[in-house]
Amino acid sequence: MRRYLLASLAIGGGASLLALSLHWTGVFSGGAVWLGEFYHSRGLSSGVEWVKVFWLEILVTLLASLGTAWAVIEVTRLPRKIGAGVGALLVVLLLSPTLSLHGILLNPAAPFLATIAAFAGALVYSRSSLGRRKWLLEEALGDRVSSKVFKRMLEAPSEPDFGGNVCEVTILVCCHFPGESSGPVASPGDVMKMGSLFQRAVSTFLLSRGAYLDESGPERVRATFGLTGESTDHAVDASRAALDLKLRLSGLAEEFESRWFHVPRFGVGIETAQVTAGLCGIPGRFFLATLGGGESFAGRLALANARFGSQVLAGPNVYQRVRGTFELRPMEMVYDSERQVLHETYELLAPTGSDDEVQKTRREEFWKGVILLRQKSYEGALEAFSKARIPGVDDAPLAYFTALAQDQVALPESRPRRLVRELTEDGHARSMNRF
Repeated sequence: MRRYLLASLAIGGGASLLALSLHWTGVFSGGAVWLGEFYHSRGLSSGVEWVKVFWLEILVTLLASLGTAWAVIEVTRLPRKIGAGVGALLVVLLLSPTLSLHGILLNPAAPFLATIAAFAGALVYSRSSLGRRKWLLEEALGDRVSSKVFKRMLEAPSEPDFGGNVCEVTILVCCHFPGESSGPVASPGDVMKMGSLFQRAVSTFLLSRGAYLDESGPERVRATFGLTGESTDHAVDASRAALDLKLRLSGLAEEFESRWFHVPRFGVGIETAQVTAGLCGIPGRFFLATLGGGESFAGRLALANARFGSQVLAGPNVYQRVRGTFELRPMEMVYDSERQVLHETYELLAPTGSDDEVQKTRREEFWKGVILLRQKSYEGALEAFSKARIPGVDDAPLAYFTALAQDQVALPESRPRRLVRELTEDGHARSMNRF
């Protein structure tokens, strides 16, 4: 904005100086005499001697040139640029006969010339690399970033590189799961209202945190941190946004329950990865997109919240970058058979230093219980989980792992469990829960 304002002042000021210099040297004096006689002959005068206001001609010339330059540079579409220029010319031409009805003779030659010169100069500037940056950002980003981020990129000293580059970003995915209803079944209209409210609330919040909005729908919102910003702590920014989003989603759940008697469930997943970023699409309809990276894994983490009962899950790359800033606890190990890599997933809890000693001890017992559970020491895991429980506080992930340990401690194997093991673990079928 500041760059465009300075360019408008320079172009408009130069056009005004050119037109006023010609006006003061008498180049347009003959036209003023002819114009006065023309208005008299057409009855467009008050019948008295013409009044010439010296400062009015200067003011009109300056306003016409500066306004035209600003409008042409600020507007990104070519038809709108032409419309702004034509509109300015019409205003200048119609102003002279309007003032003549009040006995004021205004020669429109200088304002007309200044408007044309400002339009031409602004049009040339808008086609340059600096002048077309706003058009490029509007096409590539649009409403996918906040106005603050858009202005910062517009005023950046260097032009954004959208040709394709590899960068490290943190991806946040928020999912809306079907919840329980304590009242009558929601109508299709109410279902769409709930989806729209979720989409609007989550998207607006993530945009306010400086994220790039990749995907926005009634059941899933995906945003990227570090793609358009200068901050290198995108993992920390995404983690902080995820924790604050958890509070926002709690308030949204209360609104759902009060308006539609519907208890929704939400899940957030975040992961850091290397992506290839650049413009994607067809000519005239392109946007900034990312390829590869942790988008799929972040989405899986968001969906996994429905199984654990958690709200925010983080991948191993996020853990490596934020473990000194936030408190996390382990959930499950995930094996990537294609890359032959074993990943640890974590639940993001709170910023470091927000827990007291008792909570830290209980969190350590939870870590111990998860490790013992993986070592198949189920009784030891149950003992650790019992020590990790906070009286009077619902802890869904703790209840989930406690139930896993209790199922393994149970002596007889039930027939449904035996069938699941024989068909999935020992057989060739895949469990529907993992499909």
